[in-house]
Amino acid sequence: MIDYIEKGAGLHRAVTDAGHWLEQRDGVWISSDDDAVQRIIDGYTLEQAKAEQQRRVAAQARALYDAVTAGISAAEMAGWPILLAESAAYRASGEVGTAIQAEAAIRGIPVETLVAKIEGNAAAFQQARAAIAGTDGRKRDEIGALTTFAAVAAYRIDEGWPL
Repeated sequence: MIDYIEKGAGLHRAVTDAGHWLEQRDGVWISSDDDAVQRIIDGYTLEQAKAEQQRRVAAQARALYDAVTAGISAAEMAGWPILLAESAAYRASGEVGTAIQAEAAIRGIPVETLVAKIEGNAAAFQQARAAIAGTDGRKRDEIGALTTFAAVAAYRIDEGWPL
């Protein structure tokens, strides 16, 4: 017979990863191998439970980052640091870098207009990035400070995100 202690979803994944199953039927916990599953339950640590919740928080952050950049190609994003550096140099010295000069000419807009667009897009992206990263870090820190399995299992990773 299983002496079950609620330790969160990560415990159930650990049981499954070990090739076993555990389920509750009519209020009784049954498993594929009571001795083996009980060892997994007993050996599953608070640190493992925290790590599982922190992994879930990081996955939520990744999904939000993906939402922010949805529809933007990796090739375009690879050019952002160049455009930002050239925009900063333009603001500092008035000299136009080759990437900005070429893009503005092909687009048919003044360099100043393109630089303003680059700066606006960068500011919007950084605001979203900072909000996601800050929430991700705060949530992982909060989980790290929890002291019981019940508190870890009850922690709401889906609440309080900026987007």
